[in-house]
Amino acid sequence: MKHLLIALMTGLLSITALAHDGHDHDMPKGLSAPKGGTIKAIERILVEVVSKGNDIKIYIYDKELKPQDAAQYNVTAVAQKPRVKKLDEVTLKATGNMLEATYDAGGTHRYTLVLKVKDPQEKHADTMKFVIEPKK
Repeated sequence: MKHLLIALMTGLLSITALAHDGHDHDMPKGLSAPKGGTIKAIERILVEVVSKGNDIKIYIYDKELKPQDAAQYNVTAVAQKPRVKKLDEVTLKATGNMLEATYDAGGTHRYTLVLKVKDPQEKHADTMKFVIEPKK
């Protein structure tokens, strides 16, 4: 019985360790988004998405949170509404150190903004997902 209990506890600890896998380990501890949005990391950069109503702003930073020229990155965006298979294209426009877009979610209380980000210094693009809850 004692061996069974030890095996069970070891298995539970292993599962807990595996459940942590997939989190963003490159994010600096205690990092807060400079513009008050949601921020995520990929290899060399941080991407922050700020949304208010139909307006979306995307900021790109280096790992020290220094703003980067958004026009240097190839970024595409689509919106996925809940229970809808069709993706809506979101047109992004580079303006200084940010990308801007307007997207009407059609009264949906939330949607997922899927960004495909290509850093010019990387050989591949990364996909990032941000859950957006439009605020009126």
